[in-house]
Formats: sequence, structure tokens, C-alpha cells
Amino acid sequence: MARKPCGMHPEDIKAEIRKRYGSLSSVSEQIGMGKNAISNIISRPDYSIAGEKKVAELLEREPYDVWPDRYHADGSPVSRVADRTPTRKVPADLRAKGAAA
Repeated sequence: MARKPCGMHPEDIKAEIRKRYGSLSSVSEQIGMGKNAISNIISRPDYSIAGEKKVAELLEREPYDVWPDRYHADGSPVSRVADRTPTRKVPADLRAKGAAA
């Protein structure tokens, strides 16, 4: 069975940023983002792809190395939009006059 890719732990990301640059909020403001941006980027996969790339730059790594579940190996982000296309057509005889029963 294939294992889920394991990147950096969120606390390791925070600790490394704090060791190198100081508090997360001050680093967020220095890179031109909101005060809680780095915390949100680390904890919420859908927050900001550009922010994830900035955090990876701060850590001197590729985004895929930090978050392998959020990026493909080629560096492109994984789509976070659910595919809602129906897998099969609804038979016409299940609908009365084309409306849902």
C-alpha cells in the first residue's frame, strides 16, 4: 500500500523560521503579508500558493520538499478543487417531465 508523502511537520516549519528570522508575525509583515499569514499558510492548505512558495524560499527549500501533499514533484500545485462531474447520466425514465421526483 502506498504511503502518504510526509513533508515537514508544521511545528518544525515554525521553529526553523523563528530560529532564522524571529517571530512569525514580524516575518509575515516583512514579506508583505498580513500578521497571521505564515501561521495560516502552514496550517491551511488552501490559504495561499504564493505564500507557500515564499515560506519555502525562507526555508531555502522547494515547496514540494516542505509540503509534498500540496505539490507535484515537478513543482506545480495540486488542484484543491473537487471534481464534481457526474460519472454517469441519469436515465430519463427516472424523471417525470424532466424534473426531479
